[in-house]
This record gives sequence, C-alpha cells and structure tokens, in this order.
Amino acid sequence: MSTSRSKFSWYLAGVVGQFLPWGINSVLFTWMIAVYLEEGGVRLGIAQMCIQLPGLVFILFGGLLADRVDRRTILIVFQFLAALPVFTLVLLIEISSLSYLMLIVFGVSVGSFNAFIQPARDSVLNQVSGPNIQQAVTITMGLSFFAQIVGFGFAGQADTAGPVPLLLIQGTVLLFGALVALKLPSSVPKRTPLAESREKDRKSVFGDISDGLSLIFHSPRMLPVMILMFSVGVFYMGAFSVLNPLAVRDVYGGAAFDIALSFMCFMVGTIIVTIILVATGGIRRQGLGLMIALVAGGVCLILTNLRLPFYGYLFCIGLWGMCGGVAMSLGRAIVQESAPENYRARALSIYSLGTLGGAPIGAVSMGYFASVMGPLLGFFVAAAGVFFTVVVVSIMTSLSTVDRLQK
Repeated sequence: MSTSRSKFSWYLAGVVGQFLPWGINSVLFTWMIAVYLEEGGVRLGIAQMCIQLPGLVFILFGGLLADRVDRRTILIVFQFLAALPVFTLVLLIEISSLSYLMLIVFGVSVGSFNAFIQPARDSVLNQVSGPNIQQAVTITMGLSFFAQIVGFGFAGQADTAGPVPLLLIQGTVLLFGALVALKLPSSVPKRTPLAESREKDRKSVFGDISDGLSLIFHSPRMLPVMILMFSVGVFYMGAFSVLNPLAVRDVYGGAAFDIALSFMCFMVGTIIVTIILVATGGIRRQGLGLMIALVAGGVCLILTNLRLPFYGYLFCIGLWGMCGGVAMSLGRAIVQESAPENYRARALSIYSLGTLGGAPIGAVSMGYFASVMGPLLGFFVAAAGVFFTVVVVSIMTSLSTVDRLQK
C-alpha cells in the first residue's frame, strides 16, 4: 500500500511539472498577443488555434505511441523536449523583438509536445492509483487545476516582470517534470492474445488508430461523452481562451493581472468542486451529472451579459469553473473506467481529441463573434451551442443512465 501511495505521489509531482508551466503559458501567451502586441480578437483566435491545433493532429498518434512504448520513457523525453521552445523563445526575445510570427511558431511547438505527454500521463494513472479510479481522476484533476492557478499567479506579474523571467520558470518546471518521471514505474502496456495476433499481422499505425476509434463509436458509454467533449472544445474552450481575456481587456479595461485573476477564479471553482467530489466519494449517476454540469456552466456564461461589476464577472467565471470541474471529472472517469487496458491510452487520447479537436474551431469562431458582437454576447453563443448539443445527446443516446462502474 505504501509503495502504491509513493508511486501515486510521484505521479502527482509529475502532474505539477506539466500543468504549472501550462498555467504560466495560458496567461503569458494570451498576454503577449492581446496586451503586449495589442492584437484584436481574430488574430488572438488564430494564435490560440495554433497552440491547440497540434493536439488535433498528433494526439491520436500520442495515444497509439503510449499503447506501444514504455509510457515513462515518453514522459521523460517529451517533457524535456517541451522545455526547448520555451528556452529558445527566451533567447530570441533577448536578441530581437517579440513578433506575432515568433509566437505562432512557439505555440505550435508547445501544443505538439503536449499532444504526446497527455495520453501517456493519463494512461499511467491506472498503474499508480488505487481501486477507486474516479477518486484518483478527481484528485489528479484537482491538483492540475491548482498547479495551473499557481502558474496563473506567476504569469499575472507579466506587466511588471516582463516575459523572460516567467518563461525561465516555465522551462525549469518542465525539466522538473522530466526528472520526476524517472521515479514512475515502467509502464509497458500488456497485450491481450487478440492484440498480439494483430501485432503479428503487422497492422498499420492507422489501423491501430482505427481500432481505437471503433471501440469508441461502438461504446454506448463513451461515444456520447466524446460528442459532448467536442462541443465543449468548440464552445467552452473557445470562450475560455478567447472571449474571457477579451472581456477582461475590452469590457473591464484589465491587463495581465486581471486576465490571470479571471483564470484563477475558474480554476478555484474547479478545485472547490474537486474537494467536494473527493470528500463525498464521487457521483454515481455519471452521465446525468455530466449533462447537468454542462448546462449549469452555460447559465453562468449567460449571466455575464448582465454587465456585472468586475467582481461579479469573476464570480460567474468561478461558478463556471465549478461546473467545468464536475463535467471534466465525470467525462474522463467514464472513459477511464470503460476502456480496456490495452486500448486505454488510445481511448483517452480520443477523449482529449474531443476537446482539442473542437478547440481550434472554437478559438477562431469565438474570436470572430467577439469582433462582431463583443465578447459578452459571444458567451451567449457559446452557451447556446452547448445547450443544443446536450439536448441532442440526451434524446439520441442513453448517457443519462450511465452509472459508475463497480470495481
């Protein structure tokens, strides 16, 4: 038991090594585009699309790699590689001026490496957690949200510190994540007889990915979750990455600290609900809980159109974060419990693809809506899109009846 706890503790340290830098990057990248370079909504949306698009392109290959290769090795190598563009950007800033194109290349690089890190980290969780997968998922997500809050806090100092010190922190913590991965157990996926026979048939990479997709599309538990996660990527991730910073800048006249504060409020909401879920043992009616959480999150976005004072706006964002924490925890737990071990990395990468695949579309479309009607009305559009998807899924599938699997 103590060995299992030790492995899980090192796993959680690795979560910090991944998500604290991501928190810094989320605010700092947005600040460099929207505040430092003073770009508009469409160009901010394009930049966010470039940091999210590699996930759409590479995450299925990342999941396949994690189903074939030692996942610990993947984490070590790609955490190290993820630090390289960060330190490169520091060097470029020191010797020349910051440019929009430079940030686009940086965003593509960061997004590409993360597409290989995330499936490997997700699939290792089953080897280091106890029997309650939902609780382990919830703890992991809660810590990832907390680590991002710390990252937001660092990045909120961009107005006074500038980008270079923050990028140095970001790169150093990424290297810490690579070192921590050395303490994880070797995690080479077990092969079932069917998987071994297919391996002997030298099945193509695309054939293996097709197997993972087929597993999802034929699963009454996982397919509805994927549909909802794609909707979340298009509407909610687009709202979070583009509409929220534009609302802070254009409606409330905020800068780096205020953008970071709004991100913090969202993550504080997720942490609060994470503590509640861990303390209560989770939610049994997972499918119904997922849909209710998504609808409630949309209501929070609509409330921002009341032109509340800034603290009222932050309160709505915090409530939205609570709803998002429930939805993300339940969605991932359904997939984590439902996928067979030798398909788990692929299933989790497809789960991530649901949100990451929709995110580039959401970034550009929400940027367009913000430029045409303003960011607050854009929130209304985002909520309406998710409402529509939840209604369709509730009518066309049996997701509302999906309960937690008993181990």
